[in-house]
Formats: sequence, structure tokens, C-alpha cells
Amino acid sequence: MVTKSSSPARNQRRRAAGNRHDNRDVRVGIWVVQSIPDGRRIPLLGDLRHEHFYFTEGDPLVDHAEYDAPPVTTTLGSGEEAVGFDAIVHFVDGRTECRRVSARPLDPSNEASKTLLDRYQAAARRRGGVFVEITPGVLDRAQTRIWNWVRVVGAYHRAHEHSLALAEAGLQAAVSDGRVHCIGQILDTLHLYPPALVLAAIAKHLRLRLLSSDLDSATWSRNTELRAVGATS
Repeated sequence: MVTKSSSPARNQRRRAAGNRHDNRDVRVGIWVVQSIPDGRRIPLLGDLRHEHFYFTEGDPLVDHAEYDAPPVTTTLGSGEEAVGFDAIVHFVDGRTECRRVSARPLDPSNEASKTLLDRYQAAARRRGGVFVEITPGVLDRAQTRIWNWVRVVGAYHRAHEHSLALAEAGLQAAVSDGRVHCIGQILDTLHLYPPALVLAAIAKHLRLRLLSSDLDSATWSRNTELRAVGATS
């Protein structure tokens, strides 16, 4: 549910996002997620940013993302203003997107929104990227990826405190032929290892972009298809 009142709590949440003059609708709630593989805890404000985290982590074209980058100071006609992005996303091909996650995009026909849009674009250029707005429509079209990656990240963190070295070595050997392998086949092949460790190893390799998958279109399961990135059959 979108909160429309400009309450002290909402103002505090807006300041936490780094943009005091950005009147975006912020869904109530703070989520704390953990990245792969370092396990760093990242607080995220609202459901949209929570979904965006998994949308981004599961994108095979993304190398890494900064979810807590410091605000960027811009200088436009009305003076200096700090602009914070919800994520600065770095792609494997070298591109960078500076993202604003919001229930609705900025309206360039509105003077105040146009000024803020100009500031976002200027700040993105200072970070060597382009400004991109992520709305519920973008996230809705990627629900399969998002909910799969909730499971992928969970599979990793349920077992990452244990050593994954042997399971990772077994996984690498199992997919080294460059062919498509289902998770179920890998679990059967590596039956000497606890399934939780094998799934954690798979999750880690997916996030490090060492494995490709069909997780944008099919549900995370024993039938999930995996293939080693760069391997030839």
C-alpha cells in the first residue's frame, strides 16, 4: 500500500534514500538482504527496492551493483544538491546504469520533476553511467526471475558458512563438458555431498556468472537447466 501523507516517518525514509526533494511513493518496510558471495548485509527501503535487488542480482548481464553508494553532488541552476541512487549497476560489458526505483517515473512536464530529472541525469553522468528509472511495470515483467532469485540467494545463505570447496570442485567437474545439465542430474552425480552444499555451490556460481540458466523463464527446481559459461561441448 502506498503511503501518501508526508509524515515525519516518511520524511525520514526519504532522507535515508538521499533525496529530500524526491517525493516518490515509498512502500513501508525495511528489508535486509545479503549479497553473494560475501554475505554483506544490505538494508533496502520498501518492497520495490527489495524486488529490484533480486531483479538485479539475477540478471546474467550484471557484473555487480552498488546498493548503498554515497549521494552524488550536482550543481545546476538552483545550486548544489546531493542526489542518491537506489542502485548503481555495472554490467559485464562495461555499461553502468544509475537507477531510481519508484512507483511512478518522474514527469518531465512538471517543473519540479523536470529539475529533479536533470539532477539525476547529471549525477549519473558524473558516475560514468546513464540514468534509468525502474517502475513496478519493469519488475512485474521479471517476476519469474525475481522469485527464483529469492530462492537462489536463500539456498546460498543456508549453507555458505560451511566450506563449499569440495562441492564447488565437484560442480565444476560435472558441468565442464559444456552441455546443459539439470540441477537434479547434478545432485544425483554429486550424491556424496549434502544437497544443501551442492545447491549453495550452484547459487554461488550463478551469481558469479560462471553458470548460465533458464531462471528467467522457468521455476527454480530440480529441472532448472544449467550450463558452464564459456565451456564448449
